[in-house]
Amino acid sequence: MLFANLSQHLVLSALLFISSTSGAPSSSNPSNSPGSMEVLGGNCLDYQIPVTTQTEALIWGLPKFTTNYDASAFILSLIRRPSPTIPFTPFSGSKNVTGNYTIGATFCSPKESKDGHEKTVLLATHGLGFDRRYWIPSTVNTSEYSFAEYAISKGYSIFMYDRVGTGTSSKVSGYSESQISNHLAILTSLTNRLRSGQYTGQLPGGKPSKIVHVGHSFGSILTHSLIVQDPSISDGVILTGTAYNQTTTDFPAFFEGARLNIANTVSPAKYHGLDSGYLAFADVYGNAASFFNPAAFDPDALWYTQHVAQPLGAIELLPPKSGNPGATNFTGPSSIWEIVPATAMAPWIPPAWDLFNKAKPFKTAVHPKAGHGINFNPNATGAYGVMTDFLALSGL
Repeated sequence: MLFANLSQHLVLSALLFISSTSGAPSSSNPSNSPGSMEVLGGNCLDYQIPVTTQTEALIWGLPKFTTNYDASAFILSLIRRPSPTIPFTPFSGSKNVTGNYTIGATFCSPKESKDGHEKTVLLATHGLGFDRRYWIPSTVNTSEYSFAEYAISKGYSIFMYDRVGTGTSSKVSGYSESQISNHLAILTSLTNRLRSGQYTGQLPGGKPSKIVHVGHSFGSILTHSLIVQDPSISDGVILTGTAYNQTTTDFPAFFEGARLNIANTVSPAKYHGLDSGYLAFADVYGNAASFFNPAAFDPDALWYTQHVAQPLGAIELLPPKSGNPGATNFTGPSSIWEIVPATAMAPWIPPAWDLFNKAKPFKTAVHPKAGHGINFNPNATGAYGVMTDFLALSGL
């Protein structure tokens, strides 16, 4: 599993590797539409982007949920120890699928050039429970929490989007189209179109010189999968909220703490129209347990994230057939920063190094006193500074 340790420290992997369609729109998700996005010091433009995907999709093989007891039983099956006498077989096969979607997105570039960084575009993919407001919060203290605002202040451009099924992107089934293969196909399409100069707002010259992929949690899983699938597609990668060792990854605790219920039973108005395959925090306490450090958090930030919280598809919780194939074809430099004593990171450095064993140099950072949702935890800008310093030192 690639989810972060959910204790008082967030494992923040910063991995940098220097290398190198259009369809009919579907209905948008009505859940808390972000509205127009703005960033201090930035020129921002919102988009609704048509995307067509062709994937080999896994077929949900379990009974669909009719009550929250069913959802709880699914989570229990997901997190319990494997048993030869009680098999858990969530898929019944696979099939080739074509899908047409509309993806809500925002592109921001700095109003003033700073060291030429504006031609480096950060393509940010959020994790479960959020939409693009994870990167660009609107009504909470943006100077403390906005990754987009911080990146713009350092001269970088940023492209943020709502993964399908969240925000203003197309509404889909939590049992099928929200699976990893479809998310990956959408991310691939968005990357290629940005590279060609589409949807780049007021970026000087239109085309980026570099694209750096930034992910959080499930977004990091997608980003990792992207560079495994095509090592040349990204000029750099920053993975946050992820770990590569079972000793630092408490997957069962994450979902036990989240207390996930069928989304349209939690808030029928907010999650109207979503099928029973979409799950959401039963209350704010599940959100707090999953994403915040109980010893150090801002209640205003917690309640903001609860207000903008997005449902997650049950099929998103299931690993793909191939598991984690690694990223062994990367040969460019990467970095990990030690922000806490090295002993805190020792258990998870070896498996991460095994996955990226051709990358050099290789460094990581652990952000102290943070929960899994690093962007809304104390000193988030300190983590952002590590990330952007890393990019600058790496020539991006």
